[in-house]
Amino acid sequence: MLRKLFLTLFLVVFSGVVASAELTMPNEKKTLGKNVPDVRLMGSDGSSFSLKERMGGKPLILSLIYTKCTTTCLLITDSISDVVGKLGGLGEKYNVLTLSFDPADINPKRLDEFRRTWRLDREGWIVAGGEKEEVDKLLTAIDFGYIFDKATGEFLHPNLLVILTPDGRVSRYFYGVTYNDKDLKLSLLEAKKGISKLSIAEGFLLRCFQFDPATMTYKTDWAFIMHIFGGVSFFLSVFIVLKGKKTLLSIRRLSTRFFS
Repeated sequence: MLRKLFLTLFLVVFSGVVASAELTMPNEKKTLGKNVPDVRLMGSDGSSFSLKERMGGKPLILSLIYTKCTTTCLLITDSISDVVGKLGGLGEKYNVLTLSFDPADINPKRLDEFRRTWRLDREGWIVAGGEKEEVDKLLTAIDFGYIFDKATGEFLHPNLLVILTPDGRVSRYFYGVTYNDKDLKLSLLEAKKGISKLSIAEGFLLRCFQFDPATMTYKTDWAFIMHIFGGVSFFLSVFIVLKGKKTLLSIRRLSTRFFS
């Protein structure tokens, strides 16, 4: 709690600076549904890999940070860590990529220090950097921009997560520095849909919610739920009526045999 409070205070202090930078948010009309390039990146262990290779045919939560960040990147990472702990299934149902856009982070030691500090040494969670040319290709594809402030030595950037489908298409954006498990779970199911088969339970759960662009969250689709409830009630009523008639006929037959 103290760590979160400390980071929140930092965020408040710097919020005016970030706002003054007038950074534009991604144009989702241009990016949603589009494929991202299969760029080559470098992991915190110094290994080189392609983006889609590490996705492993699973949805990906993509988080953009830089390792020397003292404000929002830390809140974002902390929130993802909390949510992933609640969701479970990391490395099995989805992966997480914490990617630095800072060219100076093409340094395994810096990446590994960030990974160890935030305890991200988990199966399915990759902390990476890359050559500027490669990273910029990915940032262009998701329409993510940043500005380096020479006065503070900090980067000004949008605070967001990007959800990628298993085949590398942009599926969903989440803005801000804190996230909830319901929204991320549903977005991962949505990203998986059409690429790999959802279970009956997963499909039904996803159908019970609709994404609301105005609030950037999933809301219960009461119209669908009432429709299902009405259908179930109808068939249940028919079953009860038919069952009742069958029971009544059985009673009449027994009565006829008994009194005849």
